[in-house]
Amino acid sequence: MSWKIAIVVALLTGVITAIVTAPVADKMTKLHGVSDFEGGRGMGVVFFFIPAGLIGGLLLGLLGTKLVNATEWVHFWKATGLSVLLGQVALFGIAGLSLLSIPRPPKIDGRTLALEIEVNVPLARITPRARELDQIRLSLYAGPKDNAYANIDRTNFREENGNLVVPAHAPLNSRSYTRTISFHIEEHTWLAFDLPLAGIPKTADFEWSHLRPMREANVAGGIPAPTDVMLRYRVVKEPVQVEG
Repeated sequence: MSWKIAIVVALLTGVITAIVTAPVADKMTKLHGVSDFEGGRGMGVVFFFIPAGLIGGLLLGLLGTKLVNATEWVHFWKATGLSVLLGQVALFGIAGLSLLSIPRPPKIDGRTLALEIEVNVPLARITPRARELDQIRLSLYAGPKDNAYANIDRTNFREENGNLVVPAHAPLNSRSYTRTISFHIEEHTWLAFDLPLAGIPKTADFEWSHLRPMREANVAGGIPAPTDVMLRYRVVKEPVQVEG
């Protein structure tokens, strides 16, 4: 292998790979929901992904030249073609694997799904402050990339049988098999409920479940005991989005 040829091939492959990396990284960071706040996403593309593409291309240029065993300039274009091909395969292979890690929402009849939740809280747990905005909170955890607060419908709070019924709406953003509802009242109450829900819900999940007790979430070790706060849920189809 000629080191002069190898260096030229490596530089050319690095530049081409870096150029192609820019739009690919831009698209992938958008799909992953990377924030544009203060240019953070653009800076990541420019100062991390493009240099990574350049370095990867340089190394693959050396590898391609080695594989071709380019000892004469007549081998230059063959080494360059193989090196550029290796660079693109590596780039789009990484992008493809990255796509697989993006949460995919479950759909039925082409429509996304959500949970309707009702939490029955004994009125003894409800202080005047608990009725204020954001003092009762509920979130749905389905993995590191799928963890979001639910929308609590305060206008439909109601009292039934000594309980305050707290309705909430939580989109299903992924096909996770491990979903946990967290429920907070002010700073003193943190409860959890592990949803027995498949990655893609079944027909039976569109009916209201039975009321089931939530468990203490802030417990270190042991088996947390059930509480007097009860929860029921059902799966619903999200409304069709009308463009206009």
